[in-house]
Amino acid sequence: MATTKVVTVNTSITTAPLPNQMQQRGALVSQGGTTLSDGMVSRLSSPADLADIAALPVVNATLAWASNVVTVTTAAPHGWTIGDVVKITLAGVAPSGYNGTFPGTITGASTFTYPLTSNPGAETTPGTSTLWAVAELRQMVTTYFSGNGVRAIDVLELGEGTATAGVAGLTAFLIDVAGTTDAYYAYLVPREWDNNAAFLTLIGQYTAPDKEVYFYVTTILANRAVYSGPAFKNVFALVEAPDVDSQEFSCAAPFGTTLKQNPSTTNKVPPLSYTPCFGTTNYLVRGNQTTLSELADANVNWIGTGAEGGISTDILFQGKMSDGNFWNFWYSVDWAQINMDLALANETINGSATSINPLYYNQQGIDRLQNRAARVAGQGVSYGLGNGQILLTKLPADQFQTNYNAGLYAGKIVINAEPFRIYTATNPSDYAAGKYSGIACIWIPQLPFLNIFFNLQATTLITG
Repeated sequence: MATTKVVTVNTSITTAPLPNQMQQRGALVSQGGTTLSDGMVSRLSSPADLADIAALPVVNATLAWASNVVTVTTAAPHGWTIGDVVKITLAGVAPSGYNGTFPGTITGASTFTYPLTSNPGAETTPGTSTLWAVAELRQMVTTYFSGNGVRAIDVLELGEGTATAGVAGLTAFLIDVAGTTDAYYAYLVPREWDNNAAFLTLIGQYTAPDKEVYFYVTTILANRAVYSGPAFKNVFALVEAPDVDSQEFSCAAPFGTTLKQNPSTTNKVPPLSYTPCFGTTNYLVRGNQTTLSELADANVNWIGTGAEGGISTDILFQGKMSDGNFWNFWYSVDWAQINMDLALANETINGSATSINPLYYNQQGIDRLQNRAARVAGQGVSYGLGNGQILLTKLPADQFQTNYNAGLYAGKIVINAEPFRIYTATNPSDYAAGKYSGIACIWIPQLPFLNIFFNLQATTLITG
């Protein structure tokens, strides 16, 4: 005989959202520095990991000089693209005059040429040839891991080729990973990409406020104005010191600092301006005041000394993106976008998974969404990302805009949720479609000090 059940328990599960790690994801861009296939990535947990993927030197068979050009024949096919002009480093050749880094023109499957004004003499030891990209990637990795507390980093291989070919590879990669968990927040690009026409076109496609893609660029003094202005909020440009160390890629230092941030109430996000830089060479102030002033005017960053504050380590000067906004500004805006999206989607999904407290499209439901957004805003303030008192308003959209224009919300982070009856009356078809676009937020990012002016008056006046 079947037993009659007295109680039936219906269980609902409310699941908290997993933290979004997008702002901790970055890639070192390589063009032939590894053995990876084009478009593939590899994770590095330490500099030693690079040895597993670094491209090996190509063994030369012969070198011959004629008419200011050296023709190199390799012992086996080098695998480089015929017609490309790329930087190649020759080492171990005798006479030693053949050694160095040169712009090599790939002329065949096993040959390339490079310019050399003086004749070193007949080659007696052929040595090896290595793409400069190998050394540059090693510089990136060395400087990146010199930082304090940096996390593991990915290398994105785009394949040997010119800067324009590399940009084409990154363009295709960005399209392929858009909207997926394979996307990266920031890319550290090769020096050779600076002021490349194709690169300027690429970065121009990611300048909108909701585009969360950033490019860390090593530029030169002559190109300081290339990225300056409102166009490129997504570019962090840095000029290296004239005597930069041969093992150094200076821009990797702030790149690592930005990616190691993991915001919480006990791990607040500090300003990028004046942050410590390790494994770097500082740009000397003496004799370079005009140059550094020009860099500052162009929103270009550099690594200098912390001696003014009695600090012996190098520090980053400016901490700005190329549009003139501090790095913290856009990092904070992105954090708010990412986490507001995550929280509201989580609230909506969980609200459809419970019979105890379902989320309905009514005033109570709108209030619930507004309160969820307010909790995110409160987190942002406690994490050192937002600045201001949090204010919740329930106003028609036009009144909210009028109040904003009148300056009524100065110094406040405001979340407005247009009331149910007003919104549905104004947008009669949205209710049937389940669409609500009546929630808005005024967000104020937390920003740093850059210059402090202190007034001191010296006097011999004594009063008694």
